[in-house]
Amino acid sequence: MLEKIHHYTNVEVLTKILSSKKLRFNRLDRMDDLRESNIQHGINFGKYFFASCWTYCQEESIPQWHMYAGGMTEVRITLPIMPFERKLLLPKPGWNVQVEGTMYSPLSFDEQYGPDYMVLPMFMEPDKFGGPVEYCADAQSRYARAIQIKRDSPDTATLTISRPFDLVRLKSIDWGFQQEYRYFLFVMPSLQVPSSGPGSPEFVQKLPTFMLNAFLSGRAPGIEYLDVDLSEMALRQLSITMGPLCTSESKRRVRDLIATHAPGAQIIDSRLTGSIRERP
Repeated sequence: MLEKIHHYTNVEVLTKILSSKKLRFNRLDRMDDLRESNIQHGINFGKYFFASCWTYCQEESIPQWHMYAGGMTEVRITLPIMPFERKLLLPKPGWNVQVEGTMYSPLSFDEQYGPDYMVLPMFMEPDKFGGPVEYCADAQSRYARAIQIKRDSPDTATLTISRPFDLVRLKSIDWGFQQEYRYFLFVMPSLQVPSSGPGSPEFVQKLPTFMLNAFLSGRAPGIEYLDVDLSEMALRQLSITMGPLCTSESKRRVRDLIATHAPGAQIIDSRLTGSIRERP
């Protein structure tokens, strides 16, 4: 059973994560694989999928040290497989929303509804929120089969997306070395939520047409990223592996960061330390 995930990065990103105690989800069309900005029926779906990308490969990866961690001079972050805070879902006072039983989510209601966007609640099921990337020969054809638009009239249409939580975890086999584990959020442009909340009959009636028109016109959600809170438990289980070519200054900075923001975390030397020749 997969218990740990890893992220190769630099000390600056580590500083932001520890000081904010959040992980950043970036738009898919901002990722390093340009083919992830998948366009079907004239719609760039990379605008609406936001992801936080990790690897489930437990052994250190020399290619990923090189590509994402400053040529082996930076860090690898290790966290438990579900590192996010579990927030009790409570509607705002006055909201016309019924919550049956006790429900927890990585995003509060406030965080799900922005001034001009909303996060669709697929993250409520762990297997849809996070999972391993599937590497395939032709992701474009998979998208084409999964996304259907039926024009009902010149002014109206019906959009069907089969299993978007699978689509966002498709990549070319060229990237298979990453053994990527990915969390994702589906973020859509939205009408402003009325004071009575998202259960307002008028809001419920108008929202689907508004979202469909946003898709068809290529309107983006209006944000470039979304930050999600880490749990205190995850921060206590955090470990930082120092790159095999990291400097004593980098090690000092990481020790200071851990002492300030995550005193229970571990700092580990790479198992490759002393085995890699530093190039001039």
